[in-house]
Amino acid sequence: MSSITLVPLYPPALLAKQVSALDVVSRGRFNLGVGVGGEFAKEFEACGVPVEERGARTDEALQLMQQLWTEDDVSFDGRFTRLSGVTLNPKPAQKPYPPIGVSGRSEAAMRRCARFGDGWLPYMYTPEKLAQSQTTIAGFSEHFEREKPVQPGLFIFVAVHEDREQGIAMASDRLSVQYNQDFSKLVGKYALAGNPDDCIARLREYVDAG
Repeated sequence: MSSITLVPLYPPALLAKQVSALDVVSRGRFNLGVGVGGEFAKEFEACGVPVEERGARTDEALQLMQQLWTEDDVSFDGRFTRLSGVTLNPKPAQKPYPPIGVSGRSEAAMRRCARFGDGWLPYMYTPEKLAQSQTTIAGFSEHFEREKPVQPGLFIFVAVHEDREQGIAMASDRLSVQYNQDFSKLVGKYALAGNPDDCIARLREYVDAG
């Protein structure tokens, strides 16, 4: 699984082709994890994509990609992409296309998941927030009249050490660098960190949340 492909940074037809190729060469074992990004504005600047358009671009791209994976002679007239008579070959090995896991934290991400996703892969979530998000996605799923429920998941950082304080420090140090902020007060909320018993107990809370 790609965790996480920032969809707005790719031309949709190119990303559809890459996903299809990976699914074919892996004999139908590829899962596409998608998100909109935005934490690092320089990524968007480097790709010539306005960061404020990332959500709209992702929704449009996912719509087009699903068409390219399942149809021939695709024509598309969108806000960001226009195609005329395009056929993707080869198409994905999995039918209708590889499972899509939608990542994020916002209500917009939950709506995107209900509309396009097979799985929900939030991050920086408490067990309580995880449970609430599944209820919200179920509501959006009714709006989009989808029949198959979204499979809930979780992207979570883990640091296990026989010494509790060492495990917590490992997570805090790494995440503080990765997200360019002080994570010392957030580790207990958003990560599995500490000794094995601590991590097992916290993981059980997530399991119980769905």
